[in-house]
Amino acid sequence: MIKIIFLAVFIMAILFLLKKKSKSSIYSKLIFLVIVITILFVVATSGKLILPQILQILKIGLPFIAKFISF
Repeated sequence: MIKIIFLAVFIMAILFLLKKKSKSSIYSKLIFLVIVITILFVVATSGKLILPQILQILKIGLPFIAKFISF
């Protein structure tokens, strides 16, 4: 988990340096996207919140839903 946080910080540092060189707003959006994805990944893998249980239920339930849709 620490590795993913270090990776996200490294990617954000690169994007921040690119943002300084260019005045494009795409880098701000990419930095925000990296932050959101990192937070979601940490929350999903922590196991202390209800999100992992919801993801497990979805993983089990998707084949059944696909069977009902295919009829």
